[in-house]
Amino acid sequence: MSSAAIAADLRIAYTGYSTDNTFWIGVANAASEEAERQGVEFIDMTASSPDAAAQKDAVDRAIDMGVDGIIIGSVDNRAFDSSLDNAATAGIPVVAVDTGIDHSHVASLVQTDNLAAASIAGDYIVGELGGEGTVLILGGSAGHQTGNARRDGVLIAAEAAGHEVIFQICDWQDACAFETTTNFLQSNPDIKAIFSAWDPGALAAVSAADALGKLDDLVIVGFDGNPANLVAISEGEQSATIKQDNTQMGVQSVQNLLNLIKGEEAPALVPIAGILITADNVAEFQ
Repeated sequence: MSSAAIAADLRIAYTGYSTDNTFWIGVANAASEEAERQGVEFIDMTASSPDAAAQKDAVDRAIDMGVDGIIIGSVDNRAFDSSLDNAATAGIPVVAVDTGIDHSHVASLVQTDNLAAASIAGDYIVGELGGEGTVLILGGSAGHQTGNARRDGVLIAAEAAGHEVIFQICDWQDACAFETTTNFLQSNPDIKAIFSAWDPGALAAVSAADALGKLDDLVIVGFDGNPANLVAISEGEQSATIKQDNTQMGVQSVQNLLNLIKGEEAPALVPIAGILITADNVAEFQ
């Protein structure tokens, strides 16, 4: 799509998960650059930290501003019903990125194929454990579509291989990941692998395991492919991570939204493949 095909005064609003998260910084930067390439004004309304109420308020303000389209990377995908009703009434198309939003007005979702990617992580964990050990999963928030898919991919693979799985909701909070890891490693010596649905949580698990002197005995896998985690993998602390292509996610969400603004169709789902990063290939991504 060339910028000539887009009216010069178009404005699109974007609200992502937060501005203090490496993955989401990448999504926002890619989306902003694509909007600039298309000659469209990009209004980033993302809060500095994850705040569902503030994000809903941002969507409401964007609607009041009369923007031409909205991209949402949701903190809580259940928080937008009335806002999306209003967007539909105003004729403002909405695209979701990373996490699906169950509302008829959300016409397109661009996200990592979380279930398939987490299944890769699960298969890796199973292979590393060699048939023994319990798997601890550090999850996102209750009912969160992305977190549930990441949990399920690992859980299904591990249980199919005969491993006991312990799942704990951590609301994407690193402090919870640290505390949960500490408590379960102290109370359950059978835990041999930890999967965190987000990479900073994996680093928290690394720190907790290291403090207990158990790091060398564990397989620790994260999800996102953040730079700090790649360093931890290269230094032999974290075992693996699943890299999300946040650049492609940002670009595709803008392209889909612009198609909708033009009255054209956009795919209901654009699945972006995940990549397993281990010590064997981490240098390729640093």
